[in-house]
Amino acid sequence: MALGRQAGEEAALGQVDATIADARDRFRGASGAGEVLSGTDLAASQAYLERLAGRRSVAVRDLNASRDEVGRRRSDLEAAARERQALDRLRDRRRAEHDREAARAESAQLDELALAGHRRRQA
Repeated sequence: MALGRQAGEEAALGQVDATIADARDRFRGASGAGEVLSGTDLAASQAYLERLAGRRSVAVRDLNASRDEVGRRRSDLEAAARERQALDRLRDRRRAEHDREAARAESAQLDELALAGHRRRQA
């Protein structure tokens, strides 16, 4: 979810950057072709570029927020994985202790049976 949002924010920033580059190229092309632009046209193009710059700063802010969220979630996931591994190791250790205790008890029981059989044969 957070990675998808981050990808969307990156795409939005790329679109804004492309729009800014396209607008600058159009305005340069118009002035480079010898076209005379009126003051109104220049003011309008400047206002448009400023709006695009504002949209870009919002897109950058959103992207940074998404990256921060991804980082937090990744840290949470890593902590949960470490905790899970610790619990798995504890479970395995306790299972091994139980198996050793069960084997010891079974061995003691078999020793008891063997001793009882030996006593009966000698009697």
